[in-house]
Amino acid sequence: MTDIAQVLSKVSAAADPVDVLRAAVLSQDGFWPAEQTGVGIYEVQLFGVVGLGPSLSAAADDWIVQAKADLHAAA
Repeated sequence: MTDIAQVLSKVSAAADPVDVLRAAVLSQDGFWPAEQTGVGIYEVQLFGVVGLGPSLSAAADDWIVQAKADLHAAA
């Protein structure tokens, strides 16, 4: 996946949006933990957009919100 709009399109059509975002991060040679361990803050970074949350799924959800805002601001 090559840009924010493409990832958001796939995420919105996916049964598991977190899995789609994980695949996008890994396709850009990013890091995604194999499993959620411990308590802390998780961060998802992709195409200059950052999502944060207390779990991987919350961080992915925040990335989706931030990416949509980024696209609307650019329009």
